Amino acid sequence: MIIPTYKNVEFLSELINSIERNEYNSEYEVLVGIDFCYDTLNYVYENQFPSNFKFYFFTTNGGPYIIKNTLSEITQFDKILFFDSDDMMMPQMLSEIDKNLDVFPVIKPKYINFEDVNGIRKYKEEKSQFGEGVFGIRKHLFLEMNGFEGWKVAADSDFMGRLYKTNTNILHTQSVLFHRRSHKNSLTKHPDTNLSSRIRGQYHFLSKKKNIDHIINETFAKGEYKIVDFQNKELLFGNDYNTEVDQITEEELKKIRYESISSVFSGGPKIVKGAKTPSTINYEIINNRTNHPISSKLNTALKKAKLEEIRKNSRR
Repeated sequence: MIIPTYKNVEFLSELINSIERNEYNSEYEVLVGIDFCYDTLNYVYENQFPSNFKFYFFTTNGGPYIIKNTLSEITQFDKILFFDSDDMMMPQMLSEIDKNLDVFPVIKPKYINFEDVNGIRKYKEEKSQFGEGVFGIRKHLFLEMNGFEGWKVAADSDFMGRLYKTNTNILHTQSVLFHRRSHKNSLTKHPDTNLSSRIRGQYHFLSKKKNIDHIINETFAKGEYKIVDFQNKELLFGNDYNTEVDQITEEELKKIRYESISSVFSGGPKIVKGAKTPSTINYEIINNRTNHPISSKLNTALKKAKLEEIRKNSRR
């Protein structure tokens, strides 16, 4: 399950409770992408979550589709459910999506709208409505289509349009599987991004212009993130290993090379007598949390960590 979130703290507890109430006994994971929102990060730090919940703090506000693309690559499961952080699941949603993805490559769940007015919850009985941004899909199909466009809005409709053009078999569920919240801060209600906004019109025009050669995106839009360790209330390395190499002097590079070689032959990090033991980065924990083998970019990250250690020692 992949859930992007931005400034929806007041809805998160209800969302999480609805997930935990699901009548589903198989293994699953919940990947929550925080879209550069410190209010949400503080909420995560202040609460406890089951071990299958994993949080990722994105270092720029790139929008929900960047988050969905990025986290779709690192999930360990081949069945993906994209969900929104202001909505609520019905107890049978996960089992229904899982079961139907064994037969169909894409599942569009039925929903009903609701809103809270002066503390009273009101449901809107309407004709069958199906999730556009909330849907289940096989991971390999999503990646083969190169995911969502990196737009702030309307990329889900664009993606669905590409599925229709390729005659993908899509199941629309008969039963209601989630409740969709209507509120003034949602992308579909906000004046800048609502259904009649200029930006949606522009994206709709771009999407309609796509021909058979553009059904699969040319690029896979992704963002940089840090892994949230909610137990220890800190951000760990994620996929943002970039280092300003040009800021490292030749002398510092020599020290990095020398101390790296020394640590290999000594069997451990070099400890300066009388100094505090430098903190170490547990890359095994990071690797387990991302479900990835250690990246080839890790060498750059090690250089960065080593450089910081050298600079701290030089200031003592």
